This record gives sequence, C-alpha cells and structure tokens, in this order.
Amino acid sequence: MSMYVVSLLSVLGGVAFAVLLGHFLGQEQRLASVEFNGQALSLIGGVLLSSFILLTGFQVAGSWSALSTARSRTYDEARALGDTYWAAGGLASPDRVKVRALLRQYTSDVRTVEFPELAHGHTSPEAWHALDQVRAAVGTAAPGHQTAKSAATTALATVYETRTDRAAEVKAGMPRITWLAMLVAGGFLIAFPPVLGLTATARHLVALCFVGAAIAFAICLTAQLNHAFQHPFGVRDTAFTFAESRFHQMDG
Repeated sequence: MSMYVVSLLSVLGGVAFAVLLGHFLGQEQRLASVEFNGQALSLIGGVLLSSFILLTGFQVAGSWSALSTARSRTYDEARALGDTYWAAGGLASPDRVKVRALLRQYTSDVRTVEFPELAHGHTSPEAWHALDQVRAAVGTAAPGHQTAKSAATTALATVYETRTDRAAEVKAGMPRITWLAMLVAGGFLIAFPPVLGLTATARHLVALCFVGAAIAFAICLTAQLNHAFQHPFGVRDTAFTFAESRFHQMDG
C-alpha cells in the first residue's frame, strides 16, 4: 500500500477517533464555570502537549539522523566501488575485464534487486554473492600487478564495511516503547477537551477533528521516517546510479 494512502488513512483515523471521543465524552451543555480550575487545567494541558511534542521530536530527530547516516553510507559505498573499479584498471587485461564486469554486475544487482528488498527489511543474497565473486576475482588476479591488486583489495574492504553498515541500518529503528508512549500521549491530548467538558456541538467537534488529524499525521510522519529505505522519505539508489556513470567514464 502506498505510504501516501497510509498517511491519508491515518489522518482519517485520527479524525474518527476525535469525533467518537467528542460525541461520547462531550457534554450536552457547557458546565458551570465554578467547575473549572483554570490554572490546574492549563498545567494538565501543557504537560500533555509538551509530552507529545517531546516524544514526537525525539522520534523525528532520531529517525532523521539514521536516515542521513544511511544515505551517506550509500555514497561512501558508491565511492569505494569507483575506487575499486579504477584500481582494477591496473591489473592484467584478463583480470581487469573480469573484475570490472563483476563490479558492474554487483552495482546493478544492488540498484535493481536489492533496493526493493531493503524497503521490506532485508538485503539481497544475490548482491552478497556478486560482491563475494568480485573479492574472489581480485584475490586470484595475476601477482605481477601487486600495486593495483593491493589498491583494489583496500577499496573493496571499504565496500564490504559500508555494505555491512547498510545491512545493519535496514533493521534499525526507534524503540517500541517510544511509539507506545507517543500513541498514548496523542490519545490523551485528543481526549483532554471532551473530558474537560467540551460541548458536543458541530463547531466544537470540527475543531477537535483538526486536532485529531494533526496528531495522527504527526505520528504517521514519524513512522515513515523510521524506515531508512522505505518510500517516500527513504534512501534511494541514486548513489549506485552515479557509480555506474563513473564506470562508463572510466571505460571511455
């Protein structure tokens, strides 16, 4: 299901939740003013709002940091692939052709096969196998070109390191307890006006719907940011498209 559809459904869910609370908990008529304690209610409302903002901000900051790190690591991997491809140019002709062909295959597998798999939370065995083939080809290259072989091995080690980091980031995410706390805080924030004595008039219910929609959208947005490789905010395969362009430039 499209994440845009999920966002819309989340907002509608927040609106429906607000309407139900307002309808069943709201008062038929406004309570007498003596039943209100302005300072106490302001304190409670402020605590609820601050709690939700704090939890949401914590989630967004943590998820955005993880997203930025994942994106940076893909470019580090792409640069290391370019370095390996360049170093392979110093190998003997048969080895150079073989290593470069395997590097192109690996990069293509990551871009076309693995990235769709990353959105579902796991890496591609085909891409791992293609990278292992590159390492095997470099390791068995003719010993007469040791400098190029050593440079290719060093760059390839960086590819493995950044790829392993990327595999770890696929499973990373904010702790579940923070999600539960944010949902509870959002629910309390929506329920606060009806519990306080909000009258169940059409105008008040519409205003409460705006609150429910805003809170639901904030929660949905943070949930989408929590997955570093899922659309619409996730890391894309741009770095590996760039790497393939560099391969063509070095070939030409």
